[in-house]
Amino acid sequence: MLKLLGALLLIMAGTLWGFMESRKLSVRVESLESFLRFLSAAKTEVRYSAVPVVQVLKRHGTDFRFMRECAKQSDGGKGFAAAWKSAVVCFAKYDGFTARDREMLLSFGEDFGASDTDGQISHLELFSGLFGANLKSAREDRNRKSKLYLMLGIFAGLSSALLLC
Repeated sequence: MLKLLGALLLIMAGTLWGFMESRKLSVRVESLESFLRFLSAAKTEVRYSAVPVVQVLKRHGTDFRFMRECAKQSDGGKGFAAAWKSAVVCFAKYDGFTARDREMLLSFGEDFGASDTDGQISHLELFSGLFGANLKSAREDRNRKSKLYLMLGIFAGLSSALLLC
């Protein structure tokens, strides 16, 4: 009876692992889609109202923990670039971004808000293209690997259970 319970737990653990890995792929896609929406909204905001970048974050960056933290730190007196870097380093991984995505976010924050309106629009368009390519790659990864992770988890759990019995 204990072996059967142990076997079921191993199967469930393997399945859960596979589900979690599969979910990470979907979360990354959702985060990149949301960041692209932010870039689009920021471009419109910069073009028509020329508000400070912290205001843009407060209005359109609420989906991301790191953007909320950046706005909070900026309101506390920290410079935008330093607040952005600190927030990305500490919180972007929790929003589903990979190390490569976080490097791009750091690069984005270095020049966001540092030039005139035309420069900002160009900056936002450049990063829209870069993050668009990352989104395409993330979707391909999700479509290719999502089921693989689920099946791998199930089979790992089943294999462990068979070895136990």
